[in-house]
Amino acid sequence: MYFRVLGPVEVAAEPSALGGRERLVLSMLLINADRVTPSDRLIDTVWSCPPRSARQQLHNIIARLRRKLDPTGALIVTRPLGYQLALTDHGLDLHEFRLSVLRGREQLQDKQYDDARIELGTALSLWRGDALADLSGDWAAATRESLHRERVAAGEALAQAQLATHDHAGVLETVQALLAADPLHEGLHDLRLRALARSGRRTEALGAYQDLRRRLVDEFGVEPGPDLQETHSSLLRDADPPSASPRHVPRQLPRPISLAGRDEILGPLTDVLRTPEPRPGTVLLVGAGGIGKTSLAVVLADRVQDGYPDGTLYAELDGTARDPRDPDEVIDRFLRALGVTAPPTHVRREERLALYRSAIANRRVLVVLDDALDERQVRDLLPPSPRSAAIVTSRHRLAGLDDVIRRNVPTLSTEVAVDLLQAGRDVTEPAPGLARSAVQLCGHLPLALMVVAARLASGAVDLSEVVDHLSEEHIRLDELAIGDVDVRASIALSYDGHLSGPAQRLLRRVAAVAVTTWPAWFAGVALEGDVLLGSRALDELVDVHLVEPCGRDAAGQLRFTLHPLVAAFAGERAAREEDVSAVARCRRAAAMAWLGLASQADDGIGHGLRPVIGPDGATIPAGLPPRRVSVAAEQPAAWFDAEIDSIRDLVHALSRAGELDLAAALALRSDGYLVVRGETHVRTGLLRRVVDCSDPVLRRGVLRSLFHTAAEAGRFSELVDLAQAQLAVARQLDAGSMEQSALVQLGCALRELGRFEEAAARFEEASSGAAARHDATMVALARGHLGIMLARTGHPVRGATLVAETLQAERARGPSRRLSIWLITYADCLALTGDAAAAELALDEAEQLAKSLEDRNVLLDIAQTRAAIALRADDVCRAEHILNDSSASGGPRIPNSEPTDEELRVRADILLARGRAAEAAPLLERALLRHRREGVRLEVAHDLARLAAVHAALGEQDRAGRLHSELVGLLRDLGIGVDDLQLPSVVATAGYDLLEISSE
Repeated sequence: MYFRVLGPVEVAAEPSALGGRERLVLSMLLINADRVTPSDRLIDTVWSCPPRSARQQLHNIIARLRRKLDPTGALIVTRPLGYQLALTDHGLDLHEFRLSVLRGREQLQDKQYDDARIELGTALSLWRGDALADLSGDWAAATRESLHRERVAAGEALAQAQLATHDHAGVLETVQALLAADPLHEGLHDLRLRALARSGRRTEALGAYQDLRRRLVDEFGVEPGPDLQETHSSLLRDADPPSASPRHVPRQLPRPISLAGRDEILGPLTDVLRTPEPRPGTVLLVGAGGIGKTSLAVVLADRVQDGYPDGTLYAELDGTARDPRDPDEVIDRFLRALGVTAPPTHVRREERLALYRSAIANRRVLVVLDDALDERQVRDLLPPSPRSAAIVTSRHRLAGLDDVIRRNVPTLSTEVAVDLLQAGRDVTEPAPGLARSAVQLCGHLPLALMVVAARLASGAVDLSEVVDHLSEEHIRLDELAIGDVDVRASIALSYDGHLSGPAQRLLRRVAAVAVTTWPAWFAGVALEGDVLLGSRALDELVDVHLVEPCGRDAAGQLRFTLHPLVAAFAGERAAREEDVSAVARCRRAAAMAWLGLASQADDGIGHGLRPVIGPDGATIPAGLPPRRVSVAAEQPAAWFDAEIDSIRDLVHALSRAGELDLAAALALRSDGYLVVRGETHVRTGLLRRVVDCSDPVLRRGVLRSLFHTAAEAGRFSELVDLAQAQLAVARQLDAGSMEQSALVQLGCALRELGRFEEAAARFEEASSGAAARHDATMVALARGHLGIMLARTGHPVRGATLVAETLQAERARGPSRRLSIWLITYADCLALTGDAAAAELALDEAEQLAKSLEDRNVLLDIAQTRAAIALRADDVCRAEHILNDSSASGGPRIPNSEPTDEELRVRADILLARGRAAEAAPLLERALLRHRREGVRLEVAHDLARLAAVHAALGEQDRAGRLHSELVGLLRDLGIGVDDLQLPSVVATAGYDLLEISSE
């Protein structure tokens, strides 16, 4: 199928007519062919005020287009953010036009003028009038204008080729047609004047210039541009301007550009280069490609060159090119610029170098050398005189150069980068969030930001489109190119230029494994375990700034990272140059290395979680730690602090690659650390990603941990399903201990939902099964959880006795997080029995353990339990002090965490005791909403009882009565009475008599 947009929109062999909206949507997809067009952009273009059903209507439009154009669905593909028209074997006149223009421009540049005329003429012949001629609206008008500019540029290039082949009539015909639509295009007028003059119509050319000048002055108050003025002057003289006499005080700097955000570097270096003699020698600006070294060097030289009256010499050394500039060639250029005749080519290098040194020995010159490859290329070009100075830029550190002031050029700050994006634009409604997103996606790299700024300034795209395109990782580097400015090409200069094969391979594999940061040992792992080769390759990549050091991490390891655009480039090269099986082996080797170290750290962190063990002793794979790396065993917590982000990256990468079992092993080996650190969100994310692993032992471990995360986060409605899934896996494995553990968890889930009889049956089933296997630890666990239920439902003494048995079993296993949690549970039970002193002793022991593990969650639980005990003793001041005192609660709250149910309840009780019932109400309503949603009926009863007391205290008897009635019905369903809730006295005496609710 062939599509046309360079004129009215047409579909060759169109099976049936397209409606107006169908034609518009198809046109947008065609203009953006082979890229994703966001649904939001389609909706905003099709409807000026999109209806609520716009997304569904758009879906219907796409469905109709598919039916009419390609029922297979291969032409228009649904993507996460929108739709993509995949051309594949289909044709599009716009693509043919652009390819022909590209070929024609290349031929024009190579002076193949006849070929260029044919190619560019072919490109322009594809136009059938104005682009999208049958479409109206803002999008069509803006796109039409953008495509018209491409047409004019192609016509201008054609006219240049025609002029070069003396086809003056062809130039006039080409230019005249384009000037009809763009009458003030000075480039076209310039070509017309030249064609007229060269065809013997000089007088007509002079008249045409005056006509154009008169119009510009009369209508706009401006003179023609310098190029047109120069052409006019030549016409008046009828001769080329005379050559300027040679000058021997060279000023060779390129034109400096305006720089922003570089004052911290420019200021001090400017002062250094302006200081009185002797001069400082050499300033070396080092950094990655696209970081702005050349611009910085030119601006710096421009600022200080007045202090070097004998000249400024400038040379591009092409150090990143395949053929770097020969220093002897540069010396000859410098000699000629200084007015010295360069020696013949056969003269020995030493003589040529001596002549150069003599020429500048008594001069005060500034030498600027851009893009140096190595010390050898630079050393002989540096001025020997202390009166002179040099500025050198390089992607390499050039560590062999002595007496240099070396400065690493950093990326731009967010503020400066945002300003750069908006420079030259009429921004009436700044979008700081979008701008910051664009800056982030560009990695703060000046070259990338310049490309985006140029595209924005052209008006062809807006900021939201730029962010949409840059967010598509596989096309990000495509978007960061305009004209001859190309981020991908800049990075490729470092990669293709002079990197060794191992360094290239390491860069590709780092990107393929997709860890954001990594320690030095990973380089050896990525190169088949060759530590020495990996170290050398890493040094090479750091030297050319393709890899950036991050400093030392929490465990003291040196860490490294890739700039995000370098990572995108390396990912492209990995896809192109790496064998798929090699990438898979590297990813697996990396995972096994991190798993090996995670296993060592996990064994030493003291979290106390039960190990994942199958019926035949199978457990989590131990991995393969890299040789001579002992930090995980020596500093387990610090190692996890440093590596958890890399582990998360690896789990995601392994999951995407289908290696779920290895990903699950890595997640489970990190589970205890995340528990201790209270990183519930991260823990849940990792576990959910690997829950579909195929190994039943690992899957059971993942489900067990997911059960705990759901319970800790208060997602009680998920617990039964998770426990039953565990039970199914255990029975599949015919593993008694795993089955009884799952039964205990199922009992816990049923207990939280208020299904007490079912819960007790599950605890009893687990206990009986464990006793039959002579597993005393599992018996104690089942009885302990039964004890928790008894204590919470009005039988604290019996409950405390059973919990004490579990506590004794946990003590036998040694200090751990589990022991601290059972101590808190035991303290709760003791407090309900009235033995506050014994409860405090249990909490003291738990606190000592939690502090040794730096377990913030457990420390917070201890503080809240102490506050609840204080309230039971009517010590409101102490309860309030404990909650508000960060030292008593074990440190600040975990960032972004929600208050726990217990904290909400204790704070409400304190407010009620202080006579501030109105402030207590919203806290309890919040807890009640959460508990209703999760179906936790016993907790709902606690909330209702407190809220009834609060509203009674506020004199809102009707509201209190309704809450009371609901509470009566709920307690009857649960089979308990209000006395079984064991409410603190402040609730029972708050002005509403709850004790009338019987236990029947």
